[in-house]
Amino acid sequence: MKRLLLMLALPATLGAQDLAAIADRIFAPWNSTHTPGCAVGVSRNGAPIFQRGYGMADLENGTPITAQTILESGSVAKQFTATAILVLVSDGKLRLDDDVRKYVPELPVYGRTITIRHLLSHTSGLREWSNLVADQGYPRGTRAHAMADVFDIIVRQKGLNYPVGDFYSYTNSGFMLLPTIVERISGMSFARFSQERVFKPAGLLETRWRDDFTAIVPRRAQAYTRRADGWRLEMPFDNVHGAGGLLTTVGDWLTWNNALDKRVFGAISDSLLSRATLTSGRQIPYAMGLINGAYRGTTEWQHSGSTAGYSTFLARYPSADLSIAVMCNSAGAPATSYVRQLADALIPDLAPRSTFDTTTADPARTARFAGIYFSNRSHDVTELVVDRGQLRVAGGAPLRALRDGDFLMGAASRLQIITAADGAPTGARIISPDADTVQWTYAAAARPTPTEAQLQAFAGAWQQDEIGATWMATVEKGALVMTVRPGRRVTLVPAFPDGFEAGNYGTIWYTRDKKGAVTGMHLGADRAWDLVFARVK
Repeated sequence: MKRLLLMLALPATLGAQDLAAIADRIFAPWNSTHTPGCAVGVSRNGAPIFQRGYGMADLENGTPITAQTILESGSVAKQFTATAILVLVSDGKLRLDDDVRKYVPELPVYGRTITIRHLLSHTSGLREWSNLVADQGYPRGTRAHAMADVFDIIVRQKGLNYPVGDFYSYTNSGFMLLPTIVERISGMSFARFSQERVFKPAGLLETRWRDDFTAIVPRRAQAYTRRADGWRLEMPFDNVHGAGGLLTTVGDWLTWNNALDKRVFGAISDSLLSRATLTSGRQIPYAMGLINGAYRGTTEWQHSGSTAGYSTFLARYPSADLSIAVMCNSAGAPATSYVRQLADALIPDLAPRSTFDTTTADPARTARFAGIYFSNRSHDVTELVVDRGQLRVAGGAPLRALRDGDFLMGAASRLQIITAADGAPTGARIISPDADTVQWTYAAAARPTPTEAQLQAFAGAWQQDEIGATWMATVEKGALVMTVRPGRRVTLVPAFPDGFEAGNYGTIWYTRDKKGAVTGMHLGADRAWDLVFARVK
């Protein structure tokens, strides 16, 4: 233990054996022959100093993960797609502020122009395509979606989550349109353009798009998820790529970061890190397929990824000339945490972790805040409860009270309860570390208990033309049950007046006319805020 503490105190002098010992400790949970695992790579000054695999790439055949194992990127792929676009900008073939409809005229005309820049920074307002296909009744993993399927459902959306540019809301839909734009401008397939103009110039020898999931890829790790009875395969069996879907190795990722540091693509390296600005003037950490942020006071250029059972994180720390790549083949493996634990050991003089001035909450005051709240964006429901004098999200950890009267939510978000003059709650605000503020509405102290007769008002067929689906609501044994398609049903849980939680689908709420008759149904989720269904007569 003393030796380990000494190594952590002197990160600049770590030798190869020391780094190996630290990595072995971090990845010890995966260092076995009966679990999936992770591949890790570290480079300093552009030169690899550590690459190793832990756990198994293929549990059926007993193949271990090595530094040469090919895994899937998840959303770390976005910086590669952004680079392909920026290569075309450098060629003079398009501009970042071009109207997307110049290249994708199939998109509807919205209130404001969506530009290429909006697609690259998740500020377009486009609804998330994976939510939309799930709302059709076919979530990812249940159907082999193709690029044409995704393109079709995106361009059919007549509405956006919000006016273009007003918010940052992570959506893969923008990055699913970019490959089509590359193909229409270049006359090449996106895979070929990427190979010739992005991967090859950067020196990536093991990197390709998963544009055909049936293709044999030597040394590819299978992806897994843990079930109650053991490990199960969780592979991305579809042909969608651009937002994700990159097959690669940790070694190629280190090579990629070095290529960006050495400006192999010229000014493109700087453009990738250019933070987006909202219409309010607020600058956000998200740039173009990369997050330009900080970790413990030092600049961190990074992106995480998660597709099916793959979990990944790639980061650069320019002040330390350090790159760290972690790719895992287990759903939920904390790749981000693993990278940052390595950064803790390798970067000298990191700032102390943020602390908050917490205190003991007044139980009487706190008790008044319990109840049902919903997001003003997506109607996502949050239930606050009081347990032994502490406020908490139902099923979650206690919220720590701050001396200024707010609460700490999660690691660094701030919860502010909004009250009326008498102290009763009327709403709340969630302020994230990047200053994004989400407003909540206070609905009631407790969930409603509608009668079977009251539930009958919501029964019937509800049609949504933008996704081409009709949902059927029925009342069964005192509960409202929604059939999305034959064999796919969800029992709705009352959350607030005329509002229900719908499991993985999000929140359903109904609107009424002036006479009180139910006339509209709405579906909201984190990445698809308000899909409106019409009652089928």
